Amino acid sequence: MKIRALLLDLDGVVYLGPRLIPGVKAALGALHSRGVRLLYVTNNSTLTRAGFAKKLRALGLPAPDASVMNAALAAAWFIKARHGRNSRVVVVGEHGLPQELASAGLRPVETRTQAQWKKWRINAGKISAVVTSFDRTLTYWKLCAALDALNAGAELVAANMDPTWPSEMGVMPGTGSLAAMLAFASGKKPVIVGKPDPKMFSLLLKEQGISPRETLVIGDRLDVDIVAGKRLGARTAVVLTGLTKKGDISRSRVKPDYVLRGLGDLLQPKLAGMFVGGKR
Repeated sequence: MKIRALLLDLDGVVYLGPRLIPGVKAALGALHSRGVRLLYVTNNSTLTRAGFAKKLRALGLPAPDASVMNAALAAAWFIKARHGRNSRVVVVGEHGLPQELASAGLRPVETRTQAQWKKWRINAGKISAVVTSFDRTLTYWKLCAALDALNAGAELVAANMDPTWPSEMGVMPGTGSLAAMLAFASGKKPVIVGKPDPKMFSLLLKEQGISPRETLVIGDRLDVDIVAGKRLGARTAVVLTGLTKKGDISRSRVKPDYVLRGLGDLLQPKLAGMFVGGKR
């Protein structure tokens, strides 16, 4: 069956920080012109769905808002279904996460300073969930508020458990590092809404009317992107432009269907027949 859609991770696959990875624009542009749907699925929650789409369009890629699914949106939908509209949620994350939560009808709570924490903590028992994601604005008092809520009965929800995050400045601590800290402090096991759970993939494909068998999942993490793709039932490809290096593949139990130096390899003649519009 021909590939009708790419499910693309972003950080380390499409871009690093503010810059596209070399070869990405040409490859994705060529496949898009053949009729291949470009869909983006990221564990990153620093922006909203619309925010990621805007960033991709600014980089010159085809990216309607509906082509993006991120862990902030998945967390918002999960918490709303689990705890109901207007539920209060303590946020450990950047601005994209509380925006997505609020858009879903939830009530995000942020405490950045000691003064805010002292004033707020009397309300800890009114919190339904604590949600963690990547957070470069993290303060100790955010963690204190989160722990108060967890100890008062709130559920711990993690956008993902990625231990690290690839950036243009190198490898940084990821969401999983923060979630693990709160899990250790509270004794609570986090509920994970992002990859390697394939839930985000399934939600986006359902919206687009595309089956997993017509999809190629592309990521830079064997234990996250490729595992999620295999659980989905799609074909998978790992790129070597992010966290996974060539030597990692031979040592891993997780084997992708394809290994790409970067997205530019998708234009190789030997892969052309895999996509709609491509020659055999």
